[in-house]
Amino acid sequence: MKKVSIILPIYNGESYLENLNSKIRSQKFEGDIEIIAPVSPSRDNSYEVAKDLFDVVYEVKNFNHGLTRHEAALKSKGDYLVFITQDILPANDYWLESLIDGLKGEVVATYSRQIPYNNATSIERLTRIYNYPNYNRLCNKETIVKWGRKNIYYSDSSSATVRSEYIKLNGYNYEVKTNEDVVYVCNVIESGKTVLYNCSSKVLHSHNFNLRETWDRYTQIGIFEAEHQDLLSVYSTNGEGVKLIKFMINALLKEKRYFDLIRFLFVECPIKLISYKLAFYNCKKQKEKKL
Repeated sequence: MKKVSIILPIYNGESYLENLNSKIRSQKFEGDIEIIAPVSPSRDNSYEVAKDLFDVVYEVKNFNHGLTRHEAALKSKGDYLVFITQDILPANDYWLESLIDGLKGEVVATYSRQIPYNNATSIERLTRIYNYPNYNRLCNKETIVKWGRKNIYYSDSSSATVRSEYIKLNGYNYEVKTNEDVVYVCNVIESGKTVLYNCSSKVLHSHNFNLRETWDRYTQIGIFEAEHQDLLSVYSTNGEGVKLIKFMINALLKEKRYFDLIRFLFVECPIKLISYKLAFYNCKKQKEKKL
C-alpha cells in the first residue's frame, strides 16, 4: 500500500486549515496519508488548530523556504513526499491519486495544475491559465531546448516527489528566501531524471497581490535569480515574458476588459520589471564586490 507524507508549512493559517484538512482526508486515495505541519509563530491559533488536525505538528522559530521543508521531510515515513501550501485546496477528490500516479519510471517529481479561485482578478486568472495549461509536460535534459525556462517551472504549492530520490539529491537542504522548488527541480533534471507537469492533478490556488506585494515578490525573484545565475543560465527564457504579454493582450481584448489591459500593461508589468531588474543588478553588483 502506498504511503504519502504531506508537508504543510503554516503561518497565520488558522482560517485555511479545517477546510484544507477535510479536502485532503476525503481524497479517493488508495494508501495511507500523514500530514506533517511545521508551524511558524503566528498571530492566530494556527498551532492549536494544527495539533488537533494533523499527524506531526511542531513549532518553527526561524522559517526558511528550503530548510524548513527539508526538516519536515526528514520526519516523514512515506514513500512519497507531497509539498503543499496552506492556501491551496484540492479541486476534486482525485487530486492526490492523480498526483502520485504520475510518479512512474524516470519521473521522480511532479506538480499540479493550478486553477484560480473564483475571486481571482482577471489578470491573475488569465496568468494562471497561461502558466498551468490543460496538457502534460515532461521535462528532462533532452527537453531543455524545447521548453527553455519552462523546463524548470515547478511549484510546491502542490508537488510530489519520490522520497528515496529526494533524499539522494539532498532535497531542500539549502537556505533560500524564495523559489526553493526551482533549485530542487534543477537538481532533479541534472541527475538525469524527469519532471512531470501533471494537468490531471488539480488544485485551487491564486493570489490577488496588491502593488506593494507584487513589488516585494519580484524583488525576491530578482535576488534569487542573481544568486543562482550559474544554475539557471542553461535554461533560456525563450521570450517567455513576451509570450505571456501577447497572450494577456489577446485574452483581455477578447473579454473586453480594457481597464484591466491598461492596468496590466502600464502598471503591473512595469512594477514587476523594475523591481526584478533593480534587485537582480544590485545583488549581482554585491556579489562582484565580494570577489
